[in-house]
Amino acid sequence: MTGKKKAASASPPDRPGPGNAGDRFGVIDIGSNSVRFVVFDSAMRSPAYFFNEKAYCGLGADIETTGALPPAAKVRALSTLRRFALLAEALEVREVVTVATAAMRDASDGAAFAQEIEAHTGLRVRVVSGRDEGRFAALGVLLGDRRSEGIVVDIGGASMELALLQAGAVRHCTTTPLGPLRLMETGKTGDDLTAYIRDRIDGNLPDGTRPGLGLTLVGGGWRAFASLVMRRTKYPLRVLHGYEFTREQALETCDWLTGRDAPDLGAFGLSKTRAENAPWTAHVLRAVVERVDPVSLTVSSCGLREGVLYESLTPAMRGDDPLTQSARLMERVWGRFPGFGAELDLWCKPALPEIPERLRLAACMLADVNWRVHPDYRADACFTTATQSSLVGLTHTERMTLAVALAYRYKDARATVERNGGSAILGKEQRRLAEALGRLIRLGAMLTGATPELLHRCALRRDATTLTLTIPADLDALVSEAVVRRLDTAASLLGLTPELVTGGK
Repeated sequence: MTGKKKAASASPPDRPGPGNAGDRFGVIDIGSNSVRFVVFDSAMRSPAYFFNEKAYCGLGADIETTGALPPAAKVRALSTLRRFALLAEALEVREVVTVATAAMRDASDGAAFAQEIEAHTGLRVRVVSGRDEGRFAALGVLLGDRRSEGIVVDIGGASMELALLQAGAVRHCTTTPLGPLRLMETGKTGDDLTAYIRDRIDGNLPDGTRPGLGLTLVGGGWRAFASLVMRRTKYPLRVLHGYEFTREQALETCDWLTGRDAPDLGAFGLSKTRAENAPWTAHVLRAVVERVDPVSLTVSSCGLREGVLYESLTPAMRGDDPLTQSARLMERVWGRFPGFGAELDLWCKPALPEIPERLRLAACMLADVNWRVHPDYRADACFTTATQSSLVGLTHTERMTLAVALAYRYKDARATVERNGGSAILGKEQRRLAEALGRLIRLGAMLTGATPELLHRCALRRDATTLTLTIPADLDALVSEAVVRRLDTAASLLGLTPELVTGGK
């Protein structure tokens, strides 16, 4: 299952990343369609992708008809794995976990091929059961957002796994032969295909499944499907992780993909392989949605590989919040005064308790990471930090709240927010609160030069009618016209009267 690498050399002190070479953790996923190698910068709750590469090998292409792995696919896979083993050593990966799924699990020569891989590469392959594959996918969903609940559906090339998540734990897992490669080989179409899919779903629903649960989609096939929903609905963000869409949107897109006038999916940005698989995954999703009747569908970019990482963490590490952990690391690497964000959060809290604590803390820790950007572009850069960084642990509404707050950290960012779809995702009240947070962050950073020591001594308070900034006597030189103006703006957004008190202790 694991392969130990040589001891890592010391990394330079100015290395632009949060971890050290010796902390890197790798996962090789030998799937039915592709073989992928992911290196996480360190084994921690918030995944930082140091290296990520895949190769389409097609190991599961003939399982249904021949029962064995295609010889040409084995050659491609072995060549790919030799490359990955060499890269793992060069990248100074502390540990590599190699996992094989449905193709090698079901093939008559799967076990023999696992031995061949180890002999040629030194990688020990763990061929996981269908239930373990589902469990890893569900653990990956928890890594991406510990609040996740409901049914996790992970589709690969040769199989589809289902798992029930409740109260932060994986309760029950099942597996089905409903991957697109397997479905293609059945030769079934029309009503026969529909009946075949429904029978296998009905016989493999996790215990505890009931109408109204959320459905979390894991796997490249579902991400490709969700990207089509995004494009067809003109959704303003292109971030798949945390994207939520309705049962009706899912079924309508399934009909569009499987109808007589099937579209050219290459024009929608899908690769040839994804385009070929899309109608088959649509048939499966329609059956899952009709059977489970979910309240909503959400995409997780975290799956089996992230689940393997999650399993390696200590219980204490699993309890960390991936959003605030990522923000803290970004502040440590790119902020002028690491630690200012935590002080800023405490400073803002009495004035804006309406913003969820973890979201407010993340915004405060990310408030100073773009200081090197040209002033004319800082608002856009801050917005991009929230919308385009690989942050996890947040919904799209939370992501946009973070983006709006950060954009207003430097200036009036109305144009930036409108241009990038802020009003399409956030309601008027949500936008007002996000802007107010950004204005408070701007006030605190401008007042003290983003230094935590000075901010600690300047108090911000709010009561029913007033927003009060208190500055001690020995710091009253910090007061300027700009400070007064920005206090006025923040108070106005909150419907309060500004008050500046100086000369205190």
